Amino acid sequence: MDPMRVLFFAGCRQISGVAEIHLTFSVAQSADQLWERLIAEYPGLESFRNSARLARNGEYVNASARFENGDEVAVIPPVSGG
Repeated sequence: MDPMRVLFFAGCRQISGVAEIHLTFSVAQSADQLWERLIAEYPGLESFRNSARLARNGEYVNASARFENGDEVAVIPPVSGG
């Protein structure tokens, strides 16, 4: 079973101090469960919980998404620019 690959971008990368981690779960996780796990590992991510978007396997997903081992999950904070 391949682990879930979680990629951190921008401010989330700065807070976590890593570009990616690998997680393994025994059952599929909801977005809330995934956030709880990420915040347990990196408490500073709490500040991004309501603003960062999650993408699964290259596509943005909503709060009802389920995440499984083998997925690639991107944690993408809001982007600003001109």
